[in-house]
Order: sequence, then C-alpha cells, then structure tokens
Amino acid sequence: MLRITRKTFLQLRGRGIVGTVIDAYLNARRIVYSFFLRLPGVRDKVRVEIDQGILKIEQKLLPSDPGLKRYLKLPQEGWSHDKVKEELRKLVEMKHTRWEDGRVSGAVYHGGKELSKLQTEAFEMFTVANPIHPDVFPGVRKMEAEIVAMVDHITSLARVTFG
Repeated sequence: MLRITRKTFLQLRGRGIVGTVIDAYLNARRIVYSFFLRLPGVRDKVRVEIDQGILKIEQKLLPSDPGLKRYLKLPQEGWSHDKVKEELRKLVEMKHTRWEDGRVSGAVYHGGKELSKLQTEAFEMFTVANPIHPDVFPGVRKMEAEIVAMVDHITSLARVTFG
C-alpha cells in the first residue's frame, strides 16, 4: 500500500492532476486495446492484415524481373571480375523508372556525364578510406570537417532567416 501511495504522490507531483488523469486514461486504453487484440477473431484478422501488408511491400520493393536470380547467401567460391561485371550489368539493365529522361523529381541528383565521371574518379581515389581513422586518412577527415562546417553555416543562416 505504501508503494502505491508513494508512486501516486510522485506521479501527481511530477505530472500534476491533469497529466496524471491523461496518463491513467492512456494506460487504461492501452491495456483494454491489448486485451481486444488478443481476442481469437481479432488476432487472426490482424495477422491476416499484417501478412497482406508485408506481401504488398515485398512485391513493390523486391525486384522480380524474369530470369532474375536472387543471391541469399555468399557463394562457395569468390566470383571473377567478369562475373561481377556481368551481374552488375544485369542490375543496371533491370526495368526501372526512366529517371534519365528527367521524369523523376527529387529521387536522383545528377549533373550529366562530366559530374558522373568526376564522382567516379573521387570514389576511386578514396574507396578504401575509412573516416573512423582520421590519423590514417587525414584528407577524408578534412573533407568531413569542411562538409560539417558548410552544413552548420547553412543551418545557422536558415535559423536567422526563418527564426
């Protein structure tokens, strides 16, 4: 009894009367709702709806082109460079929204062949760099610090402009 009294006192002191009543209502609603969801007919219906939702998400997000092989575990032996390139070609040739024609807004940021070439060269230069080790890769640390400073500058300008 003493524990319940102490807990109630601390709840009232911390949340006030209105906050305590709201918390009690939310807790009661949560308990009733959990009991409701456990009822046999309801539980089965919810399970069916969840399974259908998962299936719809999988159908939308998992590629299903004909002849597409899914690899769910590592191969016993490593692939040759030619095999990797062949698989990458298959992936790039998969049916997709024609973002290259400018028909997708906000999903792809590109500046044409020149920018793609520059990005490829930059990736090639720093592909093994690990920013967790700034002593080993000081160039990456410098870029990271500059990007953080630029974003900070932009957000501080936005705070001044938009309050």
